[in-house]
Amino acid sequence: MPSDFRIRAYVPADLPAFRRMALGLQQAECRMESNRAVWTDDGGAYSDWVLDEVAMHSGAIFMAESADGSAIGMVSCWRAEDATDITVRPEDRAHLYVGDIFVVESWRGRNVAGALLAAADAHGRSLGLATVTIGLLAVNQAAWRAYEKSGFEGYEVYLRKRL
Repeated sequence: MPSDFRIRAYVPADLPAFRRMALGLQQAECRMESNRAVWTDDGGAYSDWVLDEVAMHSGAIFMAESADGSAIGMVSCWRAEDATDITVRPEDRAHLYVGDIFVVESWRGRNVAGALLAAADAHGRSLGLATVTIGLLAVNQAAWRAYEKSGFEGYEVYLRKRL
């Protein structure tokens, strides 16, 4: 890992930075997709929901911080199970779900996302899981490239048509 940043586990003091990053992610998605909600609480309700998901489903949040201790990125992940998906073998229904990943703009392109995803992968392995899933908006080609660089490949694709 580069020496100009490090990845560490989330601590409660990270909540303001985590909320800013969750809000930044939502604002970016609002620019890409017209159906995204505009949050009026600076990401508070969503961040609280993520913290609950992490707590209830063997999850983790990892923070990226620069050498000076500034928060520069985050990833949230938790154990998920597609219990009702009878098209998948029962033993393959559990997976690690990456809920959010965000890197501040000035740090993008420096493998911060890759290091955050590696931390999520390690968490998934510690839970005995064999797969990690992540979603993205189809128009977000930068995220798609970053995820492919970290070993993700297409699995299921949903198409949409506006009426």
